[in-house]
Amino acid sequence: MNIGQSDYDSTKIQKLEGLEGVRKRPDMYIGDTNERGLHHCVFEIVDNSIDEALAGYCKTIRVELHVDGSCSVEDDGRGIPVDIHEKYKIPALELVMTNLHAGGKFGKGAYQVSGGLHGVGAKCVNAVSEVFDVEVRRDGHVHYMKFAKGKTVEKLKIIGDSQKTGTRITFLPDAEIFLTTREFKYEILAKRLRELAFLNPGIQVTLNDERVEKSEVFRFDEGIRQFVSFLDRGKTILHGEPILIHGEAVADPDKPELKTTVDIALQYNDGYSDQIYAYANSICNVEGGTHLSGFRTALTRVINAYAKSSNMLKEKDPIISGDDVREGLTAVISVKVPDPRFEGQTKTKLSNGEMDGIVQKIVGDNLKYTFETDPALAKKIVDKCINAARAREAARKARETVRKGALSGGGLPGKLADCSEKDPSLCELFIVEGDSAGGSAKQGRNRKYQAILPLRGKVLNVEKARLDKMLNSDAIRTIITACGTGIGSSNDVGGFDANKCRYHKIIIMTDADVDGSHIQTLLLTFFFRQMKELIERGYIYVAQPPLYKIKRKRKERYVDNDDQLNEILLELGMEDMALVRARDEHVFDKNHVSEIVSIFSRLEQLGSGVVRNGCALPTYLDAHDIETRTLPRYMVRIRTGHTESFKFLRDEEDRAGFFLENNIDGGGFDGAISRDIELNGQIVRQRISAHEIYGAQQMCECLKKLEALGIDIATFAPTDQPRYFLSEIGPADAKKSERLEIFSGLEMVAKIRELGRKGLTIQRYKGLGEMNADQLAETTMDPEKRRLLQVTIADAAAAEATFSMLMGEDVEIRRAFIEDNALNALYLDI
Repeated sequence: MNIGQSDYDSTKIQKLEGLEGVRKRPDMYIGDTNERGLHHCVFEIVDNSIDEALAGYCKTIRVELHVDGSCSVEDDGRGIPVDIHEKYKIPALELVMTNLHAGGKFGKGAYQVSGGLHGVGAKCVNAVSEVFDVEVRRDGHVHYMKFAKGKTVEKLKIIGDSQKTGTRITFLPDAEIFLTTREFKYEILAKRLRELAFLNPGIQVTLNDERVEKSEVFRFDEGIRQFVSFLDRGKTILHGEPILIHGEAVADPDKPELKTTVDIALQYNDGYSDQIYAYANSICNVEGGTHLSGFRTALTRVINAYAKSSNMLKEKDPIISGDDVREGLTAVISVKVPDPRFEGQTKTKLSNGEMDGIVQKIVGDNLKYTFETDPALAKKIVDKCINAARAREAARKARETVRKGALSGGGLPGKLADCSEKDPSLCELFIVEGDSAGGSAKQGRNRKYQAILPLRGKVLNVEKARLDKMLNSDAIRTIITACGTGIGSSNDVGGFDANKCRYHKIIIMTDADVDGSHIQTLLLTFFFRQMKELIERGYIYVAQPPLYKIKRKRKERYVDNDDQLNEILLELGMEDMALVRARDEHVFDKNHVSEIVSIFSRLEQLGSGVVRNGCALPTYLDAHDIETRTLPRYMVRIRTGHTESFKFLRDEEDRAGFFLENNIDGGGFDGAISRDIELNGQIVRQRISAHEIYGAQQMCECLKKLEALGIDIATFAPTDQPRYFLSEIGPADAKKSERLEIFSGLEMVAKIRELGRKGLTIQRYKGLGEMNADQLAETTMDPEKRRLLQVTIADAAAAEATFSMLMGEDVEIRRAFIEDNALNALYLDI
């Protein structure tokens, strides 16, 4: 008998109830528990709103990022049903938020087309959130339910009346699940929301970030035509408007009412790279699928057929390949499929086999008709493809020539100081600007796994060069040889192969000045255009030298960023200082002072929403309940004529009562009315607006911690008499005239930072050129101490546009960018 076999019985078999399975294995449902999975949670909720839009019931979607780290998604759709489910005897809302595979998208009664399929999206977000609130406007009422970690916390209740319809979900990601980050990135969300607005013409999607007071509204009535124009901005296009292709098909003859819709927009520019984005039911399929393969096949076939039938393709010309027809192509493929099948919950690839044939036929018929009716357009496109084929052949010959020299028999470039380690996953390549910095890097490196490649002279701008011209550049050939990946199409013999990369960390290390930034941009352009897969695999990094060097007396420290500088200023401000409570001369424990200061800093951050809506933070904090130590969840701003006042509401019931009393519809994003009232015999304009304070709960926790540490939390407004002192020596011997007086707890942080700057020299650090080998190794190369910025492509469309704008031929758009952003630059190297 095997060891332990006797212990394996029915008691070892577990059945996870409710959403426990999601919490145990979240990666299965949201992709991962890092940045990608965090943002996928937002997209799951938004996709439900988009499904309402596809069904014709939703026109506006609003996504808000709050100061407490939570996110709200609201739509004006029908609202999730709240009636009691006949079979399960609980509200439908509770059923769909707490039970896997419960939803309205399995049959076709509620949704003919949808992106949500598996009945796991919103409830998975519920499972991985420490707070998950749902408001539903439906049937003349505002319904509310509260969940936490997948379980019901507050049962369904009516908290107000509203003639509007829709759903609002607010969730705070759970720190027990998302261990690496819980911070939503505006750019990642903006990219996806912009896509959704392009793919669903007429839908208005708003993104509002309360943390940095940034907001955008996305609405595109011309849909994917505008999407392609957006992707091609900054490029020189070969023809006028994008070509539009539209068609419908019935995949199952037994269900003629279930139609598949295909919409494609495509346009050619004079560039050398392609941008093709594929979507199914508004879901971005980053790995493509059958709709993408059908499009590619049809495009190549039609262009080849037209080139031959019009005698544009000569006998000596090479055959036009798929790579050739995609050179300079920008296309968006959007299909609406009644019964889509995806690979995995994150829906990265469409796998419906019938879609290949459907898209091939629709694209083939439409594109053939377009070419026949507009020969001038067809000629421009076919000429572009033939030139691409000729250039590909020339590049192949140039690559063969180079391979016989520097890329093969010649071995590694002479300037490369290689490492001894042979396992690529352990090896690092530093691409260093200039021979002098390269010399310091060689002295400071770890020879076992760190290789140094110094570059001298200007790196070629590959945005403006084809492969054959690129291979004439010494710097480019050196990089290709050092990396070992080859270059060119992966379909060609000897072409690019990411698996042959000799280093899994390629680190661009340049000076923090204008020249260094330019070289960094040129290198990133090369990797983005010619070795994009290395970026996608996470192999490309940018070294982050320290931003400041600070000095006080004989101590020197390197500082990476402004946040770290602020922390150090607080630390230095309390050096040799005592915090004293004025009313009883109590000296706070030195270890507790940093915690107190940190909590006050957090309070300021969480209270930024209160301040933004016109109320002083001390006024709001002083509205906390002395007994329960809780803060109001809602704040009402009342502006009457030239006067302003604030009213604080504890909870949803208080808000509902206030809305009812003031005849405000409780179903808006924030309740607000403007009206004329009589005041002192005169008619004046009054505006009332209600705002939810999303940081209220976390601010309550801060108050409790401060009280436990001995801070008086009865009042936060400044007083006439000092509340605390900062003293350089113990209170028993201190002269009171030498004490620094603090009149409120919130003043404390600013005062301590002020002290921290005394006697401190802060030098803005430009980087490599000012460092010797030891400093360079310590700050920028030592894996234990350095900071590396991994280059990713969160928004490929934005990256494409940025590289075209910065490095392309359009001077006017680049000049406009410089003029628009010149005043935003914090540091100029002039």
